[in-house]
Amino acid sequence: MSNDTPSITKLENDIVTTRDRLAQTIDELSVRAAPKNVIARQKEAAKASFDKAIRTDSGELRMDRVAMAAAAVGAVVVLKIVSGNRKRKKWERQREKRSW
Repeated sequence: MSNDTPSITKLENDIVTTRDRLAQTIDELSVRAAPKNVIARQKEAAKASFDKAIRTDSGELRMDRVAMAAAAVGAVVVLKIVSGNRKRKKWERQREKRSW
């Protein structure tokens, strides 16, 4: 045998080593791709993004952004109330038309 060709034992060992690394990689990918882990990562990213948006680098609240968020929530609540009232009144008008 020449020095350029690897022995069969070395080739078999390389195959076993490569197979083990591939199995570890597949296991790691299946853990990363598990739905609960993906959701957990997304939740952490959203929390970090939200925290970064409402806090300064020193950790203090950005009152201007907090006020804007509160105003947006208030606007949504008001719109839901108004929309509900309009739907209720429309339903009552239709019911009055149908009553004999």
